[in-house]
Amino acid sequence: MKYKLISMDFDGTLLTSDKKVSNKTKNVLLKCRNEGYIIVGVTARNLSSISSVCDINMFDYLIINNGSYIYNVKAKKGISKSCIDRKIAIEITNKFKDIAQEIDYCTLNNYYIYKGSEKNILSYRIQVKDISDVKETISRMNVFLKNNKEIEEGKKFIKEKFNTINAFEMLDTDKNRGNKWISINPKEVDKFKTLKSLCSKLNIKVEEAIFFGDSTNDLSAISNVGLGVAMGNALEIVKKEAKEITLSNDKDGIAVFLEKICNTTKE
Repeated sequence: MKYKLISMDFDGTLLTSDKKVSNKTKNVLLKCRNEGYIIVGVTARNLSSISSVCDINMFDYLIINNGSYIYNVKAKKGISKSCIDRKIAIEITNKFKDIAQEIDYCTLNNYYIYKGSEKNILSYRIQVKDISDVKETISRMNVFLKNNKEIEEGKKFIKEKFNTINAFEMLDTDKNRGNKWISINPKEVDKFKTLKSLCSKLNIKVEEAIFFGDSTNDLSAISNVGLGVAMGNALEIVKKEAKEITLSNDKDGIAVFLEKICNTTKE
């Protein structure tokens, strides 16, 4: 198979545990790009959050907020976007606001944080007292609950109540974290569906795409692209779905893997 597009998750995949892109990985991705590969970042982060950890110009396209938005980096504009209906966001908030440790409302450039306590808060993380303080379109929500039981009950409530919403458990694979929470997106989008849409716009078959990932929101892409690669630090369920497994995010897993194939898989 001659691959044409290289895509990757950010946290636990492209980024090291200290939230940086290593020089080795940067250089290998630049080499692949110079050879004609299209480079795509695929992440739950929003645009401001991505810009805080790397130079977005290392990518051709960004798929952000778990697939809710495609951003053309060179043109500096969005191609498509999806959002959570405001009434549904309010209903979800009312259901969880008394028991949640934190609720995040994610937009193109900002995270609006309800209840969560922050120190040295970043400019794009904005504390709010109510969802009515969020004036932007909401692309994604995170609900942080106290334990697994509350997470399971929360997912069940959302799935039974709203047929236009997708809710799934997220688990942080970074060292010394291990946080769990409910991630909420419009049902018609996820990382793979949006990546497939981008491939179609670029006249590329999904079989010609490579994807690197580590966590539950990467499963659809890992399972369905031409070459799904799990990081060495990935969850076991992700490794089982992957065609290949590389080294961890702290051992330049993406770069090491691409060094093996970039010169041999493209004419």
